[in-house]
Amino acid sequence: MNNDLLQHVERYLVGRLLGPEALAQYDRGPVGKAFLRPTASALVRLSDDFTRERQNLAEAAPGDYWHDTRCLAYLFHFLPRNYVKAAWVLAELGGHPDVVKELTAKSRFTVLDVGCGPGTSALATLSFLASLQPAAFQVRIVLVEMSPAALQKATDLLRQAADWINAERHEAMTLHVTPHTGDAKSTGRYPPHAAADFIWLSNVLNECAPEDGPPAAWVRELVRKHLAPDGSLCVIEPALHASARAAMQLRDALLEDLSECGIFAPCTANGPCRMLAGRPERDWCHVALTWHPTPLVAQLDAMTGLSSRIQKFFYFVLRKDGKHATEARSGWTPWRVIGDLQREKGREKRLVCGPDRCTLLMRFKRDRHAGNEAFSAARRGDVLWLSSAPVPLADGLRLLPHTQVERQTVASPTTE
Repeated sequence: MNNDLLQHVERYLVGRLLGPEALAQYDRGPVGKAFLRPTASALVRLSDDFTRERQNLAEAAPGDYWHDTRCLAYLFHFLPRNYVKAAWVLAELGGHPDVVKELTAKSRFTVLDVGCGPGTSALATLSFLASLQPAAFQVRIVLVEMSPAALQKATDLLRQAADWINAERHEAMTLHVTPHTGDAKSTGRYPPHAAADFIWLSNVLNECAPEDGPPAAWVRELVRKHLAPDGSLCVIEPALHASARAAMQLRDALLEDLSECGIFAPCTANGPCRMLAGRPERDWCHVALTWHPTPLVAQLDAMTGLSSRIQKFFYFVLRKDGKHATEARSGWTPWRVIGDLQREKGREKRLVCGPDRCTLLMRFKRDRHAGNEAFSAARRGDVLWLSSAPVPLADGLRLLPHTQVERQTVASPTTE
């Protein structure tokens, strides 16, 4: 349903923002370039603003882009790209049988989307819940956003999505949207709501001004006051050095301050970040997913020279109930893949993060066999389960010849 809903949202935006002629062209094939040239030009500017590495996280932020052509660029290009990231995180939660069991037992859900923009993560959550729920259910979505214009767009898109889901599911879902114009950090001023099953911080932390201090204090209060005992705090940040490392440090601060909480993913164990503790400062953690861009994203890519097929991002999911994406398996150890495959003479290697370290894991050519082919087939974000502990080398760890390797991948409906 994720792909179908995203396509529906794109089609709705074309008709709403470009008009009936553009919509008719969209339904037949590519939208005429005359409709998209201003958006393509704005997209290049906005993309440069988002992807530029800054000395501090709030320096040269793009500002309020909701009142000019950059708004169309965001809705047509960045909304779908951010949607598939949220869908991927949700798919990993949906791969845990106990999480699914808890969610399918409920009929009422609360989603808190903080710094929601056009409600992208909330949209993905609606689709995710609809895919799990065979019976009628209710969803309350609380949107927190500084920009009234973005908040209005989020409210509109969520209601459109709910109408589409209900048309597909025969009126199975009741949606209540509570928009709140305000600062994300003012958690005490959020509208009253039930404890949240999902709290989203998607591309929010990197826009916090340095003078406001570290985000750990207000995110800690967000978790304590607003997260349900079996809920998930989902954090997504750009795959840039500064933003990712800042979020990695936030993860450590939250685990230290919130003894009742643990990391569901991507880390395979609680405790201090293995990369921050044991790798050079130039390293940062992120995953990469491959997806089929929606028609308009693909068309704007072709017009601008951008490439959206691979989406890179940093994320973590925190829960209070101790569940992990990599639940213990007797005799096996999990290692999250956070680096691309590198081939050297006589061996392959990739950066992985495991129960006690972040390091290079290597497979020598002479040790290659059918039972460990998952080592080279895996992608960033996958988990490699090893049947025996790797042995230390001077520059990392080595797979033993008899080790079996199994691949655990996130089966998201939005990705290939």
